Order: sequence, then structure tokens, then C-alpha cells
Amino acid sequence: MDHFSSLQLASSFLIASVLFLLIITFYTMGHFFVKRKIKENPDYINIELGSINGALLALLGLILAFTFSMASSRFDTRRQLVIEEANAIGTAILRTDIYPDSVRTALRTSMKVYVEERIAFYQAGMNMKETVRHYLKADSIGKKIWKITADYAKKDNITTRTSELIPALNDMIDITTTRRAAGESTIPDSIMYFLFALCVCSSFLLGYDNKRKIDWVILIGFSVMLSITVFTIIDLDRPRSGLINMDGPNEKIIELREMFE
Repeated sequence: MDHFSSLQLASSFLIASVLFLLIITFYTMGHFFVKRKIKENPDYINIELGSINGALLALLGLILAFTFSMASSRFDTRRQLVIEEANAIGTAILRTDIYPDSVRTALRTSMKVYVEERIAFYQAGMNMKETVRHYLKADSIGKKIWKITADYAKKDNITTRTSELIPALNDMIDITTTRRAAGESTIPDSIMYFLFALCVCSSFLLGYDNKRKIDWVILIGFSVMLSITVFTIIDLDRPRSGLINMDGPNEKIIELREMFE
């Protein structure tokens, strides 16, 4: 969980802002170079790069759609897993009611702490040290709950209790690994760097193909929309930070506190 790259840890707003400036800068550079070429050779004004720019913009659109689809599908998976975990924990808590009071009290006390650790696991955000600490703490408590259940099952004559709670505990514990893996699964850095390079190269060639004055309204509009699109892709791909996060689904786990009142 502590293997995130510098790109994945960088602010999505910062990345989008830098990209915005780079798009404008490289467009301006391309325009400057073509103007200088025309001064050296006036016939150069007749050279058109429309087909090349069209192909490059089509490739840019394809990569944007591809990365957006990847980020969106991962976001949906993470959201579903949080809800599934809340349901699994809630089911396990309810099924402790079929146990004698002594065992039920021990189980619910441990589960209350477990819920708090799972809440803290998400609320730690991008603080990877805290995230790992809460994950391991919850895992330790999960094993303690399992031991209490397993020890009681060895001497319990009513197998219905065991057959009801143990599958629920399995689901509750197993889904933490699935959720962790989904949280660590992000768009590879190589694809993101390729996307950034494509944005910059497209901007340069568009500027190089513009042999008239720069229309700043169009240029800024293009830069803003492209930067916002990339920002959205990055934000979708980061469930622990940014404007698009898991706060809503995580409320389902926070609501589990009410089951202990």
C-alpha cells in the first residue's frame, strides 16, 4: 500500500494546472516556429498539416476515452466493494445475536473496534503510514473475532450458530483484501505519461499549423477543456483524495456505528 509513485501522490489539481500551462506554452512555441519558417521561406505558408493534426487529435481522443473508461470502471468497482463490505460487516454483527450473552458481548466489543479501524482506514486519506496501520490493526482484530468464534464452535452443540456466523466472518475478512487490491489498482504511469506527451505534442503541432494570429479565446478554451478532462480522469482514479471520492459509499460503514447503540 506504500508503493504509490510520485505521479500518483501528486495533486491532481497541480498536474492539471501544469498541463494547462504546457499546452499554451507548446502551442505558442509551435506558432513561433512556423512564423519564423515563413519569414525565411514565404512559400512555407502553403504547407498544410491538417491530415497529421487530424490523426494526432484522433489518437488523443482515443487515449482520453480509454483512460477515462479505465478510471471510471475502477471507481465503480471500488464504490461497490465499499458497499459490499458494509453489508458483510452488518450481517456479521447481526448474526452475533444468536450466541449466548457472554460470547455475544465479546464478539460485538471486538466488532465495534473493527468498524472504527475500517472507518479510519479510509479517513487516513493519502497518509500511507496511517492507512497501513489501520489496515493491519483491523486485520488483527478480525483474526481475534475469528478465534473467538472458532473456539466456541469447538464446544457448541448447536451447529446452526457456527454455520451462520462463520461464512459472514469469511466475507467480512476476505473483502478487505479485495478492497485493498482495488484501491491500489490505478492507471499505469506509462499510460498517463503517454497521455501528457500526446497533449503537449498535439498542442505544438496545432500551433505550428496556425499561420495566422493566435486566437487566445480558442486556445485558452481548448487548454481548459483538455486540462479539465485529464483532471477528471486522475480524480476518478484516486479514491482517497480529490473532488471525486468514496465519502458517500463510506458513509454506509460509518452508519454501522448505530448497530452498537
